[in-house]
Amino acid sequence: MNGITRDGDSFVLLVDTRVYSLEALKKTAYTFAAVTSVILEPKTDNVVSVLFNFAGSHSKNDPERVIAELLDQDLREIIKRETTPVRNLILAHAFSRSSLVERDEA
Repeated sequence: MNGITRDGDSFVLLVDTRVYSLEALKKTAYTFAAVTSVILEPKTDNVVSVLFNFAGSHSKNDPERVIAELLDQDLREIIKRETTPVRNLILAHAFSRSSLVERDEA
Protein backbone atom coordinates (compact mmCIF):
# COMPACT_ATOMS: atom_id res chain seq x y z
CA MET A 1 0.00 0.00 0.00
CA ASN A 2 2.60 2.57 -1.11
CA GLY A 3 4.36 3.08 2.24
CA ILE A 4 1.21 3.15 4.34
CA THR A 5 0.86 0.56 7.09
CA ARG A 6 -2.23 -0.39 9.05
CA ASP A 7 -2.31 0.06 12.84
CA GLY A 8 -5.68 -1.18 14.08
CA ASP A 9 -8.31 1.17 12.66
CA SER A 10 -5.68 3.75 11.74
CA PHE A 11 -3.19 4.11 8.93
CA VAL A 12 0.43 5.18 9.46
CA LEU A 13 2.68 6.87 6.94
CA LEU A 14 6.33 7.59 7.78
CA VAL A 15 7.45 10.72 5.95
CA ASP A 16 11.02 11.92 5.49
CA THR A 17 11.02 15.70 5.99
CA ARG A 18 14.04 15.99 3.70
CA VAL A 19 11.69 14.94 0.90
CA TYR A 20 8.39 16.52 2.00
CA SER A 21 8.23 19.65 4.12
CA LEU A 22 6.35 19.89 7.39
CA GLU A 23 4.28 22.64 5.77
CA ALA A 24 3.16 20.24 3.01
CA LEU A 25 2.28 17.66 5.66
CA LYS A 26 0.19 20.17 7.62
CA LYS A 27 -1.62 21.34 4.50
CA THR A 28 -2.37 17.73 3.59
CA ALA A 29 -3.71 17.08 7.09
CA TYR A 30 -5.93 20.17 6.80
CA THR A 31 -7.27 19.00 3.44
CA PHE A 32 -8.52 15.79 5.06
CA ALA A 33 -9.71 17.40 8.32
CA ALA A 34 -13.38 16.84 7.47
CA VAL A 35 -13.00 13.09 6.87
CA THR A 36 -10.13 11.94 9.07
CA SER A 37 -8.28 12.72 12.24
CA VAL A 38 -4.57 13.27 11.70
CA ILE A 39 -1.73 13.13 14.21
CA LEU A 40 1.77 14.23 13.23
CA GLU A 41 4.43 12.80 15.50
CA PRO A 42 8.20 13.30 15.13
CA LYS A 43 10.08 9.98 15.12
CA THR A 44 13.65 11.06 14.37
CA ASP A 45 15.33 14.26 13.19
CA ASN A 46 14.08 13.73 9.64
CA VAL A 47 11.09 11.40 9.97
CA VAL A 48 7.54 12.27 10.95
CA SER A 49 4.86 9.66 11.60
CA VAL A 50 1.49 10.61 10.13
CA LEU A 51 -1.30 8.69 11.84
CA PHE A 52 -4.72 9.09 10.27
CA ASN A 53 -8.07 7.48 10.91
CA PHE A 54 -10.97 7.97 8.51
CA ALA A 55 -14.10 8.58 10.57
CA GLY A 56 -17.71 7.50 10.22
CA SER A 57 -19.04 7.11 6.70
CA HIS A 58 -15.59 7.99 5.35
CA SER A 59 -13.99 4.90 6.88
CA LYS A 60 -13.84 3.20 3.49
CA ASN A 61 -11.82 6.04 1.94
CA ASP A 62 -8.64 5.09 0.14
CA PRO A 63 -5.65 6.02 2.35
CA GLU A 64 -3.49 6.41 -0.75
CA ARG A 65 -5.40 9.64 -1.43
CA VAL A 66 -3.34 11.08 1.42
CA ILE A 67 -0.12 10.34 -0.48
CA ALA A 68 -1.56 11.85 -3.67
CA GLU A 69 -2.53 15.00 -1.75
CA LEU A 70 0.91 15.17 -0.12
CA LEU A 71 2.52 15.03 -3.57
CA ASP A 72 0.13 17.75 -4.75
CA GLN A 73 0.94 20.02 -1.79
CA ASP A 74 4.65 19.46 -2.30
CA LEU A 75 4.35 20.40 -5.97
CA ARG A 76 2.39 23.53 -5.03
CA GLU A 77 5.23 24.56 -2.69
CA ILE A 78 7.82 24.03 -5.42
CA ILE A 79 5.80 26.09 -7.92
CA LYS A 80 5.26 28.82 -5.31
CA ARG A 81 8.98 28.97 -4.53
CA GLU A 82 9.98 29.01 -8.20
CA THR A 83 7.43 31.61 -9.28
CA THR A 84 7.67 34.04 -6.32
CA PRO A 85 10.08 36.45 -8.07
CA VAL A 86 7.91 36.60 -11.20
CA ARG A 87 4.71 37.01 -9.16
CA ASN A 88 6.31 39.84 -7.17
CA LEU A 89 7.45 41.54 -10.37
CA ILE A 90 3.96 41.33 -11.87
CA LEU A 91 2.40 42.72 -8.69
CA ALA A 92 4.94 45.53 -8.47
CA HIS A 93 4.27 46.47 -12.08
CA ALA A 94 0.49 46.34 -11.61
CA PHE A 95 0.58 48.51 -8.49
CA SER A 96 3.05 50.98 -9.99
CA ARG A 97 0.41 51.93 -12.54
CA SER A 98 -2.39 52.30 -10.00
CA SER A 99 -3.47 55.40 -8.14
CA LEU A 100 -3.11 53.79 -4.71
CA VAL A 101 -0.39 56.27 -3.82
CA GLU A 102 -0.60 59.90 -4.77
CA ARG A 103 2.60 61.09 -6.38
CA ASP A 104 4.12 64.47 -5.73
CA GLU A 105 4.28 66.42 -8.93
CA ALA A 106 7.18 68.78 -8.53
